[in-house]
Amino acid sequence: FGMNLLWGSVHIPANEVANALLGNADANPTYSYIVLQSRIPQAITALLTGAALAVSGLLLQTAFHNPLAGPSILGITTGANLGVALVMLGLGGTIAGSSFAISGYLAVVLGAFVGSLLIMGILLVLSTILKNNLMLLITGILISYLASSAIALLNLSATKEGLHGFTLWGMGDFGGVSLSQLPFFCIVTLVGIVLSVCLIKPLNALQLGENYAGNLGVNLTRTRNVLLLTTGILTAITTAFCGPVSFIGLAV
Repeated sequence: FGMNLLWGSVHIPANEVANALLGNADANPTYSYIVLQSRIPQAITALLTGAALAVSGLLLQTAFHNPLAGPSILGITTGANLGVALVMLGLGGTIAGSSFAISGYLAVVLGAFVGSLLIMGILLVLSTILKNNLMLLITGILISYLASSAIALLNLSATKEGLHGFTLWGMGDFGGVSLSQLPFFCIVTLVGIVLSVCLIKPLNALQLGENYAGNLGVNLTRTRNVLLLTTGILTAITTAFCGPVSFIGLAV
């Protein structure tokens, strides 16, 4: 976090960074703009993205008793990829209706967010039918494969510019959250993390087995639904703004 404030494509002395952060009147306006408008949002975004994906991975690995479980395995990340692919490759980067048109970065963020929430919604519906965690995990993997296949089909009909833009988005970027968007990003991420804290006790009970947790009075269906909702929110917001970052949820 500190290194991101001190180093970048433009060299800014450490004392100028401090002046910008403290709001000193004698601070260089150019340096202050770079630090406050670019480096601070980027550093906070990276910090919260790492926290959100690590929490998501921990929740899923605990619930499914599987160290390979993670947001990307369940298809939530792939759903975001599919949403962006539909916007950039299928719709030419513009979401248009009878009385509105959304284009550019906002359309990409909206596509990723809707794609993630759609997959999460499917998983929530299936969780009421599939009572076995292993079956739900396998179903999530199958959904991920189906979404990846749809993306591959969209690549076939994509323009050169659309394919290039989609590839760049897929590489990920922590600089995509502007200072005006940062409050929304922070609030949604922190809400997801607070929800995960509320799951500490039931997940501790689940560590000893579902039967044991049920005997302690843990509502297994509700716990699993809240867990999927929390994971979906955290993964959707981070993937929508930063692109797919898969390994943190697994490495935790």
